[in-house]
Amino acid sequence: MTVPPEGTCPILHLELGPLDLNLLGLRVQLNQVVLDVTALRGPGNLLGNLLCAVAALLDGVDLGSVLGGLLQNLIDALIRLLEGIGAPPAVAAPSVEPA
Repeated sequence: MTVPPEGTCPILHLELGPLDLNLLGLRVQLNQVVLDVTALRGPGNLLGNLLCAVAALLDGVDLGSVLGGLLQNLIDALIRLLEGIGAPPAVAAPSVEPA
């Protein structure tokens, strides 16, 4: 990854290696892909200014651990939900018999 020019901030750098898939007889081949997204600061660059500000706020934040924690919380909540679906109700609803 190269150093971005002054007045810009790197937003995303993604490198994908070669990919060769066989999807039920359809062959998909992809060579190496490198994607760089850079925000430009300055007057009239509303989205660039906004993304640079957000990138500055997240500077030094370990997104891997933050996202990992959020994912773990989501998985735990999903497990509790699934356990609740399979468990019998805690209190049985009263039955009403015709008179």
